[in-house]
Amino acid sequence: MDYSKYDLVTFGCSFTFGHGLMDCIHKDGTSHGPKPSAIAWPSILKSLANFKTVDNMAVPGSSNKSITKDIIQYKKYTKNTFVVILWSNFDRHTIFKDRVEKLHMMPHFINKEMPRAFWASIGNESDGDEFKRKIKSYYGDFHEEFDVYFDQMIRMNYIHSWLKDKGIQNIHIFAEHLKPQGLNQHKRFFNNFMIRDIRAKVYSYKKDFKIDDALDRPIPHPGPASHKFFAHNIIKWFKL
Repeated sequence: MDYSKYDLVTFGCSFTFGHGLMDCIHKDGTSHGPKPSAIAWPSILKSLANFKTVDNMAVPGSSNKSITKDIIQYKKYTKNTFVVILWSNFDRHTIFKDRVEKLHMMPHFINKEMPRAFWASIGNESDGDEFKRKIKSYYGDFHEEFDVYFDQMIRMNYIHSWLKDKGIQNIHIFAEHLKPQGLNQHKRFFNNFMIRDIRAKVYSYKKDFKIDDALDRPIPHPGPASHKFFAHNIIKWFKL
């Protein structure tokens, strides 16, 4: 297919944003830069498939609920938009109090090894302690592997239908979970949720994406070679 008249729009988290690449790293050596990397996989995919433009709408740290909200609220869709969604880690969870205010949770927020800018955004020390208490309560008492897969299958198929209703082509990519047996044990059940014409791919983070390190520390994101590798894999998986 000729994509030269199509505008590529990508949604995701830090893996799509390009966190840690040479043009997307904060001076603290840990945090991401202020705008998406020009050498992250969306820009590479744009060149490989000859899209007209690329709009990288990823937000580092996003949960899949947040990504869903971003997709629905995006204002620049046209009949020539092509959407690629790299869904985030299923463990992340966001509770929206209204259209803006939210409680956003990841398991590692319990630790104190987050960048200083993160804790500054939470507020004073008492607020930070209360924030961590809520996270411990959620992941200790309410988080279940099966439930997050259940949630995501519904969410992903809804977004496919929502975009298709607007005449927008879309593809979906999500990683094997930290406990892939959570998906494998219930594969037949989850397959019942899949709309027949959805274009989706489950990928292995270690085999299909990360082959080198970005510059951020202590736990680096995928490096420049990884982003090139991943873009080529998208071309191969979806025959773009």
